[in-house]
Amino acid sequence: MVQTRFIHAVALLVFSIVMSPVSGKAAGDVIRGKFVLDAIANCENPPVQNFPVHSEGTASLSTDRSARLDLMSNVSGAVQYNAKLGGKPTEAPEGSASLHVVGRHTLQAIRDYPNNIQVVNMTIIGHSCSLKIENRLKPGKHQYTFHTAIGLAYCSKPQVVKAECSVIH
Repeated sequence: MVQTRFIHAVALLVFSIVMSPVSGKAAGDVIRGKFVLDAIANCENPPVQNFPVHSEGTASLSTDRSARLDLMSNVSGAVQYNAKLGGKPTEAPEGSASLHVVGRHTLQAIRDYPNNIQVVNMTIIGHSCSLKIENRLKPGKHQYTFHTAIGLAYCSKPQVVKAECSVIH
């Protein structure tokens, strides 16, 4: 379903940046974070209107740059992801995903779809964590696309109503 793939895409992006290695921990420690995301899905194909999506999870980054996400969503149930921080964009359904350090305290995750790019920035300073999610259409495109189990979904701009993160000590 479109809701499942939308929340997975957002969760993967959030996951990619929750593990910022700038939380002040010693180099040998594992960095942990948690997030909560609420969004509204509105799509033309398949037809889905005002569907509330709630997701929350925890993520960790190890010193070997391996990362793990445990996600619970009202759409997909429990899901676990494993990844490596850094490197070239990796292939993802209907596009690619990448993670970049964009400042001393900020990581950026990018999910590239056929019609749009989803950008997630997470900033961690001390015990403070902020999360910003942007969805941008590519030039000449008019609908957002997201991968689903039945192919591409064509949607209006996703409405993120809540995006919070915190550092787990």
